[in-house]
Amino acid sequence: MEGTMRVPIPTPEGLPAQAAIIIMGSLFVFLADLWLFVITKAMIAIGIGAVALFTAGACAFAHRYALKPL
Repeated sequence: MEGTMRVPIPTPEGLPAQAAIIIMGSLFVFLADLWLFVITKAMIAIGIGAVALFTAGACAFAHRYALKPL
């Protein structure tokens, strides 16, 4: 097990940056899905966009509480 790469354990200090990256990525996916729906009128784009907005909202909720002092 020595010398193998291991995933770092998430810490409260890293949560705001992780949440901010996920929020920006989710909003980008939502905008891409909105554009896809306008171009193709495919209803699956609405579902994917809704999941992206839900993810952005959940991460914004976590981000807000991560910034509060303990």
